[in-house]
Amino acid sequence: MFVPRIVPVKALVLRTSPWREKDRLLVLLTKERGKVSVLAQGSQVPQNRLAPATQIGVVAIFWLAKAREFDRVTDYRIERLPIRIRSDVLALTAFSIVAELLELAVPSEAPDEELFNEAIWFFEQLEKGLSPTKWLVAAQIRLLWRMGWMPHLLSCSSCGENIAGEQVAFAPSVGGAVCEKCQISKAPPDAQLYPNAVLQAIYALWQQPRMMETLHLRPMLWQQALNLLRAHWRYHLEVDSKAWRAWQQIASKPSFAKRF
Repeated sequence: MFVPRIVPVKALVLRTSPWREKDRLLVLLTKERGKVSVLAQGSQVPQNRLAPATQIGVVAIFWLAKAREFDRVTDYRIERLPIRIRSDVLALTAFSIVAELLELAVPSEAPDEELFNEAIWFFEQLEKGLSPTKWLVAAQIRLLWRMGWMPHLLSCSSCGENIAGEQVAFAPSVGGAVCEKCQISKAPPDAQLYPNAVLQAIYALWQQPRMMETLHLRPMLWQQALNLLRAHWRYHLEVDSKAWRAWQQIASKPSFAKRF
């Protein structure tokens, strides 16, 4: 069967990094092929015609040519340029965290059209001006679910009983929430207490991501939701997202609470 040498893919740019003297290596989440790494030759040169497409957050049609090490970008048609994440450091950091999680969790060359479509939808919502914190909570729990790592939030991960009480123990090593009875019999070493309202909010955003526009919690509770999700990701990936360091630096500033 004839296979064309140059094929188009619709893609979201997750990461871009220098490669040798003049090129850039792009990590793309594509509709047709899943996650791929491709080379944009000469794109470190500002006047290069490929340079505009080598920004994180760009959504474009890329024409890729087969090559030995990395497929090569021969042409592109931009469908959406990132605007907000180029001017809003908190939105950029939220984007970077989710993009890094996608890069780490999604297998290469494994097409998943539903995941791709949801990723595009989420990044469109961020560009519209949604709270980066709420967006980050919703995007992470949906991605955990799609990866098959959805935590138990409203029921005990050990015995299945519904969770009650204002404070809930959550342990990534056993799959999520742990009821009081199971804590007494065998408390997981990584268990941390979180307000029940935090787990309820995460569960609601998993069911209805659009609620990130209207769901309200105190800023401290949103931060705890992020801490819970970060711990769960770290357990499954066995590595922490590098972009979290930038988020922590921003979170320590007095103006951070105003961004919820």
